[in-house]
Amino acid sequence: MIHSKIDSSLMELMLTNGYNNLAANQEEINELNVFPVPDGDTGINMSMTMNGGIKTFSNADTVSKVLSDFSHGMLFAARGNSGVIFSQFIRGFADGAKGVDEMSVSDFVRSMNSGVKQAYKSVAKPVEGTMLTVMREASDFLDTNYKKYDSYEKCFAELLPAMQDSLSNTPQLLPVLKEAGVIDSGGAGLIKVFEGMSMALDDRLLDDYKKEAVNNAPAAVTSLPDNGKMTYGYCTEFILQLMFSDKRAEGFELEKMIEKLETIGDSIVAIRDENIVKVHIHTFTPEVVLAYAHTFGEFLTLKIENMSVQHNQKIKEEVPENKRKKFSIAAVLSGEGIKDYFIGIGTDAIINGGQTDNPSIEEFIKAFDTINAENIIVLPNNSNVILAAKQAAKLYKKSKVFVIETKSIAEGYSALSMMNNSVDTPEELIESMTSNLSYVTTGYITTSTRDCSIGGIEVKKDNYIGLDNETIRSSSDDINETIIGLLKNIPDIVSKEVITGFYGSSVSLEQAEMVKMLIEKEFPFIECGLIEGKMPVYDYIFAIE
Repeated sequence: MIHSKIDSSLMELMLTNGYNNLAANQEEINELNVFPVPDGDTGINMSMTMNGGIKTFSNADTVSKVLSDFSHGMLFAARGNSGVIFSQFIRGFADGAKGVDEMSVSDFVRSMNSGVKQAYKSVAKPVEGTMLTVMREASDFLDTNYKKYDSYEKCFAELLPAMQDSLSNTPQLLPVLKEAGVIDSGGAGLIKVFEGMSMALDDRLLDDYKKEAVNNAPAAVTSLPDNGKMTYGYCTEFILQLMFSDKRAEGFELEKMIEKLETIGDSIVAIRDENIVKVHIHTFTPEVVLAYAHTFGEFLTLKIENMSVQHNQKIKEEVPENKRKKFSIAAVLSGEGIKDYFIGIGTDAIINGGQTDNPSIEEFIKAFDTINAENIIVLPNNSNVILAAKQAAKLYKKSKVFVIETKSIAEGYSALSMMNNSVDTPEELIESMTSNLSYVTTGYITTSTRDCSIGGIEVKKDNYIGLDNETIRSSSDDINETIIGLLKNIPDIVSKEVITGFYGSSVSLEQAEMVKMLIEKEFPFIECGLIEGKMPVYDYIFAIE
């Protein structure tokens, strides 16, 4: 069958097949990592982001409705830089399809153009040689050629090779890709989606990928304290279809619903798209919320979680509701030792995540909801988490949220150690926390996943490698030799005064103490301290100041 237009059911099928192709190949995409370290997560982030959109499908009548729901679902599920950029591309794509019942090729081209504009707008400093380039060049290709296509089959037959050419050229635009001998992982993920969509046109449908396989593991079952006290209430989320056929939804106004919900709970996020309403609220009486919403329509999805037993955020102290703090800190962390240490030096809420496990926008919002403060300062502690943190900050209305762009645990540690709690404004607090960041060097020790040569350093698979931020400084089959080689090759090491190291779950106390002795012997002018971090991926993370 030849398709000159895409209707709503075919659009859902194409996007689902695109997701299945992306998710089935996510490990391949993860491995397209610039550095040969086991922290590639682009495939996971894009899959989990897209999965949030797939879950919204409900046999909508128009392509416009399908894409609008899909975009909203991806927004809240977005994680990692690749996931956030991908979700913004889809947001623009959906905007370009507003009012479209069945999508023609020219409609598709217009949506592509809109998607590219939104994706570029979402990044403060767009970098060519990334998935942005693949998006843009795909859109440019369609602009030039779409008039000759009378079917989507012909369109995709030429579009996909053009996208592959664009992806193959990314190393020429981004030197770090060329040196590492890889193509851009985000662009590769995007092509997997388009390939799956194209396959659906030919009825080459992939088996449903186990959607929960790319989601975080569920929280362990636990219970309330013996006194049964409810501290945080219930996180209640639902998608409601407004029912106009039986006149229940006549006169419905989202603003009035929000006003009513504010009398029942807080942390409200409500979005309406035509006859679909998505609501997130924290309340002690979810039954009242549901009874009220039910007067307007029927529930398509519904989820209620008891926040008093959720274990995925740790709170330093419980602040009485009538004692709202002026400032609170939320940090993205992995490793039980690191979490405990950060709580001890001033962190109020923890968002689980880091390398290979980037939190979603929704997870940030849920963490913010556990904090009773006027101002929330967020430490992403990973360059791949900053975009999601910023998007969450824009969406959150209960408190003012500020994101300090810490790119590592070391930078987050430095920011907390410099925090001046006696200031009056969030701007003054942020100034104190960022005063030393430009002097912080982050050192990593991990294991290589492949043979390569980067920056003149020969790396063998399974050897240790030492990185100074994003520069490989040393590599050896001996971890201690790699650590000393890393520190010796940091350009300004002679000006440093303190090394604070976190050691990972694979390192014993005895091994860590030996490393401390070696560092103190080699660099007697530097004060050195090591902390049990219990983090995955990295054997050591050093904050060098």
